[in-house]
Amino acid sequence: MRGDFHSHSNYSDGYYPVDVVVDRAIKNNLNILGLTDHDSVFGVEEAFKYGQAKGLFILKGMELSTLCDKENCHLIAYFKHNVVPKSLFDFSQNIIDTRRARAKKMMESIRDTFNVNINLDELFKGIIITRGNMLRNLIDNNPLRDKKELSFMVSNDSPCFIPASKMTYKEGIKLLRSFGATIILAHPTLMTLEHVKEVLKEGVDGIEVKYPKNKEGEEELFRSLAKEYNLFVSAGSDFHGDFDKHAELGTCYLEGEELNNLLKILEIEVPYENN
Repeated sequence: MRGDFHSHSNYSDGYYPVDVVVDRAIKNNLNILGLTDHDSVFGVEEAFKYGQAKGLFILKGMELSTLCDKENCHLIAYFKHNVVPKSLFDFSQNIIDTRRARAKKMMESIRDTFNVNINLDELFKGIIITRGNMLRNLIDNNPLRDKKELSFMVSNDSPCFIPASKMTYKEGIKLLRSFGATIILAHPTLMTLEHVKEVLKEGVDGIEVKYPKNKEGEEELFRSLAKEYNLFVSAGSDFHGDFDKHAELGTCYLEGEELNNLLKILEIEVPYENN
C-alpha cells in the first residue's frame, strides 16, 4: 500500500472538490489519502464516504495554522480510529467565520490600496478562505496585472496583510491535544531548523520527512530528527491542484513498515484497497 498524508480540497484552498481529489488519488496509485484542509474538517466525511465507494481509504485530518515567533508553523492532526471529535467541527466553524471576516477586510483594503478588481461573492463561495483563495480571486479579476504584483498584495510584506492566526504553536499543540489528536509537524523544510527543533521539543508525535520541496539532504536530516525526538515519520505531497506551487498527489508517500507504523499509532486498519 502507498499513502499520501497531506492534501487539500476546495474545502480550504485546494482547486478541486473532494470527489475529484479522490479520483485523482486512485489514478495516481494511492491506497490511502490524508485529507488535511486548512483549519477545517468539513470535507472529511464527504471524502471518506466517496473514497469508501471507490476503494480508497481516506484518513480524516486537518492542517492547523500556527506561528513560531513570526514564522508559519503548520500542524497536521489525525485521530485514533479515524474518528474526528464533534467539538472539532465547532472549532472549524469558528475558524471559518474568523477567516471570512479577515478576508473581507483584507480584500477591500487591497482593492482600495492597489486599485484592483475583486469579487467577494465569488470568493465567499469557498469554505475556508486563505491567501491562496484571495490570490486566485485577484488573478481571475485582473487578467492584465502581473501575477507577481498580485501575489505581493496578499504577502506578509503587503501593507494590507492581516495575519490569519495569532495562535502560537504551543497553543496549537495544546488545543489539538484537547481534541485527542495525533500531531505531525508539516513541511519542516519551510521553517528554520532552529524553529523546527523548538517545535519538536514541545512534543509533537511525527514529522513530515518526505515533502516535494525538501532541499538536498533534508529528508535524511528530518529522519535523524525523528529518531532523536522519538517521532514517527510521515510523507505528503501537499496537493492543492495548482502545479506551479504545489505537487501532484502521490509525489511523496509512505509504504511498507513506515506506513504500517503510522496506521498502528492511529489504531487504524484499512479494510480495502483500490485495484
